[in-house]
Amino acid sequence: MELEACLDKSPLDNAYLRSEVRYGALRQGAIYGVEHPTERGIFGAAMVGPLVVPWAPDARDLAALADSLRARVHLIQLIVGPRDQVAGLQAQLGPRLRQPRLVRAEQPHYAIEDPAAIRTQLAAPIRQATLADYDQVLIAGAAMHLEEVGFDPMRSDPVGFRQRVLTMIRRGWVHIWVEDGQLIFKAECAAVTPEAIQIQGVWTTPRMRGRGLATRGMATLCGQLLTDAQAVTLFVNDFNTSAIRVYERVGFRRVGTMRSVLF
Repeated sequence: MELEACLDKSPLDNAYLRSEVRYGALRQGAIYGVEHPTERGIFGAAMVGPLVVPWAPDARDLAALADSLRARVHLIQLIVGPRDQVAGLQAQLGPRLRQPRLVRAEQPHYAIEDPAAIRTQLAAPIRQATLADYDQVLIAGAAMHLEEVGFDPMRSDPVGFRQRVLTMIRRGWVHIWVEDGQLIFKAECAAVTPEAIQIQGVWTTPRMRGRGLATRGMATLCGQLLTDAQAVTLFVNDFNTSAIRVYERVGFRRVGTMRSVLF
């Protein structure tokens, strides 16, 4: 279909949108494409609702996307996507948007596509989380969110956060390292397609940091995921230099820049 063909042109940038299409977002009306009366086809798309994830690399298509969002701009809580597109969307929607609570203006976007590029060979006992791990995953996820974003999701949206964690575990999207019954490292899949798996929520328990566990965990996880996809991607806050060092030690290469704006 035309929307999928549009997104397929940039599978690393569009891992999240392409994954949501696979999991039924089109049927739910959560993703739509941008059409133009003078040219056949779809040249831009977006996830719409409280979360907006745009894909409109051409200025014309970004303007059309902004037009389509104006009637529902009051619903927007988060915009995430390629830096220039998110910034352009902010500029075009202008004062209709609420004042941002948090702006991550520069988030380096990384990818690794070849298992041979993984530089760290010391394996870690990474496995998929099960429902028996739910409580520990929930605590770790909330701690990471508080550390990265500045507020506790168990206070702001406990029901929604619990449901998201449960859904990810049931999909097999949470990967953990447990020692002596304690979760010491986790990473989650934000998107899964045959072309790219997007990682989020990488976290090491504070008492175990500085020992190389994140490097080992990420290297092992990437080796596992690259048996199911052509690439593993992620993006990271530019000020998180320790995380950037981990990803570059593992073998990730930078492929772009993302931007996140929380309202």
